[in-house]
Amino acid sequence: MTKKSRTILSLLFTITLIVPAAFAADAGSRQMPPSLPLGCWSFNGNGALGMLCIPSLKSDNSFVGQLVFSGYTNVVTGLWSSGPQQISFLRLGLPTNPLSYQAYTGFLFPADAANPTGPQVLAGSLSVYGPPGGSSQTANMFGWTATHP
Repeated sequence: MTKKSRTILSLLFTITLIVPAAFAADAGSRQMPPSLPLGCWSFNGNGALGMLCIPSLKSDNSFVGQLVFSGYTNVVTGLWSSGPQQISFLRLGLPTNPLSYQAYTGFLFPADAANPTGPQVLAGSLSVYGPPGGSSQTANMFGWTATHP
């Protein structure tokens, strides 16, 4: 074996000892993604202000809650996905008219990146399927946000 081959072999051996240890240390510092904060959130759905209330998550991360506005309340049912920090739910408008339903998808993130355990934000889009749900001839997808606490 030449001196150059020994040097390369020694370098590869050193790398195989150091690199896995470095990645193992990094893996140990990873935290589990936060769960969805429960309770009521200040809600803004395309300018309609209210409260999104999610009292609990079932064992499969599904939930039933409410969107509460001044003068009326709608049932919401949905699913929380902790890996991507994604929420999806259906707002049940008039039970007799599925065109009044709205579908929401959003993602959880901290209101202040420097304080990841502080106030949280959900933000995403909502789709409506007919005039009773808020669609018009020009739009059927809108934005929404919710803040907690």
